[in-house]
Amino acid sequence: MEKLELLTSVDLFSQLGQHDLSLLAEHAASYEFADGDCVFEQGATDRELFVIESGEVRIVKTGDERETIDLARFVAGESFGEQHFLSNRPRTAGAVSEGGSRILIFPERGTSLDAMMMDHPRLFARMLHQFLVIVAGRIRSTNALVSENSGWVQDLRKQVFGDKLTGLYSKTYLDDEVPAILRRQSGESGLLMIKPDNFKLINDSFGHEVGDQVLQLLATHLQSVAGDDDIAIRYRGNEFAVVALGTDSAALATRADEIRDHMKQADLTPITGDTKIPLTFSVGAGLYPTDSASIDALIHATHEIVFAARDAGGDQVMRVGRVPEET
Repeated sequence: MEKLELLTSVDLFSQLGQHDLSLLAEHAASYEFADGDCVFEQGATDRELFVIESGEVRIVKTGDERETIDLARFVAGESFGEQHFLSNRPRTAGAVSEGGSRILIFPERGTSLDAMMMDHPRLFARMLHQFLVIVAGRIRSTNALVSENSGWVQDLRKQVFGDKLTGLYSKTYLDDEVPAILRRQSGESGLLMIKPDNFKLINDSFGHEVGDQVLQLLATHLQSVAGDDDIAIRYRGNEFAVVALGTDSAALATRADEIRDHMKQADLTPITGDTKIPLTFSVGAGLYPTDSASIDALIHATHEIVFAARDAGGDQVMRVGRVPEET
């Protein structure tokens, strides 16, 4: 394949005119690499762009344990190296010829790219502009991918922030992600902390393995009663939380009673056998930003009032008072 044809196939050069392409071709050369030959090393600072005429090239990286990690593979007709070509940064990975390859390299080895840029500033300005167009297009494509696959993104976030036992979101999600979600909301949002009053009886009577099965059952009940605008969370141990987005004070009180009543209906006999253990629940309720402009303080206060509700007899909902930001 002719040099001009190869260079035209590179996105970075595709908008250049014939004169510019001919100039690039004068300073490009083809090189033969045997199987396993190093095309360039990780950490190299040579500013080169590569077009594969034949064969394949693996992009590899040396890991922390000195193991070789395959990152990508390029085949005939493909190009690589654009970002380091213009950025003048050390390469974050190396390249290895796979099964023997022939590669067109620009500029040819021994030619200074900086000197060429000084001699032909307008040419390289056009190349830089094209590079920015390419990057902008890739960003738009990535944003579109994320937008069009929001369900996939949510599944991925669930894997990262999911509680392994129950499948609900984890305390880390409440601490790290929910604050930003609440700040983006207009109006008020509610936070409920939910704790069974007598869960210790289950662990003491049947052991922690049965206790874990009961937690899974309770999580299923909580998820089933959670609305479209609710985020169900396993806070820690046998404590759960629900973030109710777009909820005012009256709606939050109703939501808390609905969840508490629904959780009480959980039938544990498939797990505990003939022994019936009725569960009751204490619920703490807080409203953001009405009860606190500090989300961390509201989480803490709502969690604390659950124990106050339990100590007061349990099976009830308690609302936090106004929480100072420094709490």
